[in-house]
Amino acid sequence: MKVDYLRISLTDRCNFNCIYCRPYKRIKILNRADLLSFEEIVDFIRLVVKFGIRKIRLTGGEPLIRKGVIELINMISKIEEIKEISMTTNGAKLEEFASGLKKAGLSRINVSLDSLNEKKFTQITGYNGLSRVLRGIRIATEAGLNPVKINTVVLGGINDDEILDLVEFSQKNYLIVRFIEYMPINGMGNRKWYVSNEIVRNIIEKRWGKLKPVPFIGNGPARYFVTRESNIPVGFISFISHPFCKECNRLRLTCDGKLRPCLISDFEVDVKNALRSKRNREKNIGELFREAVDFKVKREKKFTGFDFKRAGKFMFQIGG
Repeated sequence: MKVDYLRISLTDRCNFNCIYCRPYKRIKILNRADLLSFEEIVDFIRLVVKFGIRKIRLTGGEPLIRKGVIELINMISKIEEIKEISMTTNGAKLEEFASGLKKAGLSRINVSLDSLNEKKFTQITGYNGLSRVLRGIRIATEAGLNPVKINTVVLGGINDDEILDLVEFSQKNYLIVRFIEYMPINGMGNRKWYVSNEIVRNIIEKRWGKLKPVPFIGNGPARYFVTRESNIPVGFISFISHPFCKECNRLRLTCDGKLRPCLISDFEVDVKNALRSKRNREKNIGELFREAVDFKVKREKKFTGFDFKRAGKFMFQIGG
């Protein structure tokens, strides 16, 4: 297994309150002192590139609400071994940041967009600002953060009637839409929301005919197809219906310094203390990194099914 991709959460704070991400009950938000500093994040990257890390994705919460994020990207871009820096955002602050992100060294961006209907968008996200997000997507495209990918979590009974609209929107605006199967991380949400990507694909094929698989270079587990009317890919991330654990090439670093080898396991190793210690720091980080990779390898060899309640944390705490 080649682990070359590190997802780094910058904060557990978010200006959205998405129904599949955050629970209704109040969850304590971390204090600033509990978060890794940007210097610590950069130090960690420098220490693990020798183990093969080449791609970085910045996530949250919402990464763009962490002050100084452009400077962080600039710092990471100076690490010679890192070949790509990307980001996942909800898009609410993109019109403000897109140009600066590109200049600092961000390669490309993914934007979460679960509805093109203002009322549904507000229902899903708790944020009445669809027009702002759409402007941000347009400005990100103009800034050259391409390919801009749109991530849509399909929720049965809520936005599953917008699948064709989202494909048409993405094709018209030269975006790559990816349909993501709803995952009840840590027991989150309503089981009725789950819609398999087989159903999503069938809906698309009834409109445009059989989809043709195409190769597409990227970090993640999406499978890409094109319609007979366009060469702009449509992606499917089918975590439940077509598990891809054996192909997973990533580790996740939470904003409070926990390295997690698997999204749906509560196993994590604490690298923050090692980063803040001056004794044997490089050696200790190396041992912790190898421990996380070893767990990942063993888990994938013994994979028998999903238990989303074992994640231990909600998505906004792990890093989207």
